[in-house]
Amino acid sequence: MNSSRAVMRSWLAVTLAVILLIVPLVQLPHASAANGSLVIDALRVLEQEYVDPIQPVQLLNAAVATLRKATGKGTEVLPDISGSTPEAQADAQFVSEFSRAAQFVPSGMTQTQLAYVATQGMLFSLKDSHTYYLDPDQLRESRRQLFGNPSFTGIGVTITARKDSSGTQWVFVENVFPDSPAQQAGVKRFDRIISVDGQSLKDKTATEASQLIRGPAGSVATLVVQRASQTVEIKVTRAPIRVPPVEASFVSPGVAYLQLFEFSQGAGQQLRRAIQTLQAQGPIRSVVLDLRGNPGGLIIEAASVGGIFLPPNTILARIRERGQPPSLLQTSGRPLLTDVPLALLVDANSASASEILAGAFKDYGRATVVGEKTAGALGGSVTVALPEGGMSVTVERILTPKNAQVEAVGINPDVSVALTPNDMERGQDTQLQAALHALGAMRKRLLAA
Repeated sequence: MNSSRAVMRSWLAVTLAVILLIVPLVQLPHASAANGSLVIDALRVLEQEYVDPIQPVQLLNAAVATLRKATGKGTEVLPDISGSTPEAQADAQFVSEFSRAAQFVPSGMTQTQLAYVATQGMLFSLKDSHTYYLDPDQLRESRRQLFGNPSFTGIGVTITARKDSSGTQWVFVENVFPDSPAQQAGVKRFDRIISVDGQSLKDKTATEASQLIRGPAGSVATLVVQRASQTVEIKVTRAPIRVPPVEASFVSPGVAYLQLFEFSQGAGQQLRRAIQTLQAQGPIRSVVLDLRGNPGGLIIEAASVGGIFLPPNTILARIRERGQPPSLLQTSGRPLLTDVPLALLVDANSASASEILAGAFKDYGRATVVGEKTAGALGGSVTVALPEGGMSVTVERILTPKNAQVEAVGINPDVSVALTPNDMERGQDTQLQAALHALGAMRKRLLAA
């Protein structure tokens, strides 16, 4: 989640992050081939920006350990740096060890890729969901997605990988974006994708499957999908994909279903307009807000969405920055639906800004939270462009209004419901059904009162 700091410093912008004021990123000089200095550049960012104090030599040794793993060489070739080594000397020793490791790069890996891997290994050692390396392609995609621009070329779906009772992992379509190539070709939610262009997706991760589904604009992806008892081949022409922030409809008279795919720029305003469009069709008596699979986005959009359902200036989160007094994130905008029964759908991929809302709604008893425990990935971050690629770095710790930690913990739903492969194969959204049931129970209690 991008930070509430007033600026993105030179080099900064994130996928799961939040920021209040946005200024253009300043790119560091481009390196034609990355080397050990990329790790040192990332270390300097941590020293200046990371929310907690760091141990530079310890982090460099995490990078050295990554070099050993990548090259297969041991400590006799790539030894640890002594903890008492002065900073400048430690930097020089690491650069020297990187040069030595580059002589043993395995076939198929370049020195630049080794630098990427070493930087990622160093940042990963912090075990912080919002601190990680972005290669050049990932950095470009994260920037474009954050501002609501087409961020990749593909077919316009989100996917999830689930294991069946035998332990075999299958890839299912989680969402089909409106007006996407996938929707136009007839791909449906909960289709199980058996293969893409002849390559089986059996036991593939969602990331691996995504890499196979994406491709150049204009190329054709041939999907074989299982839908109930039918096997269907679908050809989809790939195109630039713009993730739509919002989809809204009535699922039954008076019951609004609002799905928020991400908290990109303008998402709060788009959700407000969608609600007003529904209200023109008829009264909204209860709401399902679906944040399943929503990875987060801009903190100002979390404040705007929260402001639809909570009174003005309600505290959504408590924020701590290094060297700064604690601050508050509060709702913004005119409230629209502060009194109607509300059910919030979340899952293991609901992260960052999604968790801000889930935590606040749960703390205030504003909504019944339904589904699965959230990702536990809540922090304020900024994205920094490095000479090659960039990095997300956590600059804030974010707690719920009642000071509960979410990072590495997650938020447990009030009503726990798993969405199993069997459910999806039957085309049954058991989590949505549970949310609708919870709304019915809330309405009965209100009538009884």
